[in-house]
Amino acid sequence: MKAVEVMKEYLKRAQVEGQDLSEMYADHGELKNFKGEIFKRRKEIQNFYTSPMPKGFKLTIQNIEGDDTECIATVSTTWDGLPKPVILEERLILESEKIKSLAMIPK
Repeated sequence: MKAVEVMKEYLKRAQVEGQDLSEMYADHGELKNFKGEIFKRRKEIQNFYTSPMPKGFKLTIQNIEGDDTECIATVSTTWDGLPKPVILEERLILESEKIKSLAMIPK
């Protein structure tokens, strides 16, 4: 499964719960979860992965590491009706405590 399909499912479920996340990045490179909470620095990005997810959507961290310039997380993602979890490596490049780029790579 492509990473974009996982993101579409996350966005769809967030919208059902009343959140419009057409822009997952808030202003100026801050990451925003489906409840509108904003995460900036590496530690906060770790908190994003453990924050509440939309109903029926589950994200499990298998590994997360990084420093103040890069954060790499291996995550298992699943949702109601998906036969088996999707494993993704997510790479976030940080600049001045904000997200410069995000890549989601299927494993």
